[in-house]
Amino acid sequence: MIEKRKATRIRIHNKNEVRLSFYTPKKVRIEGYIWDYSRFGLGVVIPAETLKLKEKETLHIFNCSIHCFGQERNLGDASIVRMYKEKGEQFLGIYLENEFVDLDFLNEKHITHIQEDEIKSVKLEFRDMEKVIPEFKALVSDISLGFSLYKRKLDDLDKKFSKEPDILQKSLFQSILKGIGREFYQFLNDTITNLKRTVKPYNKIQHEIHGYYIRKVLWHYLMESPFIWRTNIKPRGYAGDSEMMELVYRNSYEGESSFGKIFHYHPVNTKAAMAVRNRRALINRTLIEKAKNASIEEKAKILSIACGPAWEIRDFLQNTEVWKNVEINLLDQDEDALDEARKGIESVLLEDHFRVNYLRESVRTILRSKEPALQLGNYNFIYSMGLFDYLTFPVAKVLTEKLFSMLSPGGELLIGNYHEKNETRIYMEYLMDWKLIYRDEEEMLELTENLKDIKNVEIGFEESGSQMFLRVTKNE
Repeated sequence: MIEKRKATRIRIHNKNEVRLSFYTPKKVRIEGYIWDYSRFGLGVVIPAETLKLKEKETLHIFNCSIHCFGQERNLGDASIVRMYKEKGEQFLGIYLENEFVDLDFLNEKHITHIQEDEIKSVKLEFRDMEKVIPEFKALVSDISLGFSLYKRKLDDLDKKFSKEPDILQKSLFQSILKGIGREFYQFLNDTITNLKRTVKPYNKIQHEIHGYYIRKVLWHYLMESPFIWRTNIKPRGYAGDSEMMELVYRNSYEGESSFGKIFHYHPVNTKAAMAVRNRRALINRTLIEKAKNASIEEKAKILSIACGPAWEIRDFLQNTEVWKNVEINLLDQDEDALDEARKGIESVLLEDHFRVNYLRESVRTILRSKEPALQLGNYNFIYSMGLFDYLTFPVAKVLTEKLFSMLSPGGELLIGNYHEKNETRIYMEYLMDWKLIYRDEEEMLELTENLKDIKNVEIGFEESGSQMFLRVTKNE
């Protein structure tokens, strides 16, 4: 009997949505539904006794086609190499001669991905390469050479130090940071400076083409930096997830090699990363201010939108005696982010009876609701630090109006957004594949133009000047 996949597959399609057909040597057309015994192990299930095969017999079949969610793709000829029967059905294992089908991709995307698609992708990349400006190619070549030189030297030192005691290895790494590591760090500084100068005149399409090009050429170097690995791979499907924020907050040397550790520390020590740490402190100060103006009897209700790991709440609970005067509500659509926030807060929570409300909700819920306060309540302070960087202006404007409507009289709304002059922007877009929607002061103020009952509105910046904040206070 053929060995099946150990992991149970939960299908998101039914038998009629994904089917396989083929022709026998006698030109009989047979069709059945897909059965996958591994990611690329293609099989088909047909009614029992449809094919008469002897044990261990191989049958050559022709013109295989997969019919997937209304799409048909030809897979060419194949062989049936395995077969067993179960509950009135025949399970056939099929080896394609010139193709392969990624069945995990099919399950997740509802699209057939075959070798033909890989070939088309490569041809498109070659076509895009022709659009890359020679000056940029020369720059990337120099960067690649510099990476290779520093990586080889640092890897050689890692190998020499590998058998030393752990405590000595840590001391030796500190020595590296004062010598060749410092030179590598400066090389990274110079690389970003030269990159920014070179791409300054590029338009939007050129930025996309050249950013893709440099990431492809430097890919194996970029993957050594845990932070840059995460921004590029996006394991949760989006940039700026809670684990990325954790890495920024820790702001330390992390990685499997000295090259990787330094290359990790470099981006988490940029001004854009400093802004993330600065806004954490800013929120903590604001929370203390709100708590001081409240009481145990009349608590200040706080709501964080797209809260992430919520380190600012941990800071607040640890460093003030007025935390009893607030009610904390954290909203995020990412369950992992809420779990990280919960674990972090519980590790510093001073009293069991103090509760934080964790709301697993999408911002779409607020956007769709005519009166979101009826569903989520009213609050004295609502803030969102990293969400608006990903929202188009129309969506950001509507969300601002919805959040403002959820404020109690005298309440305050605080919204963060990276400024269009963020000096880390090219670094983020070209090497990290991390694109934001940038705004200036005028655009931020435009978010409030339809609001009523405004007492005060102002724009401010955190210390690095990379991120600005819109503060809107409601009339009492």
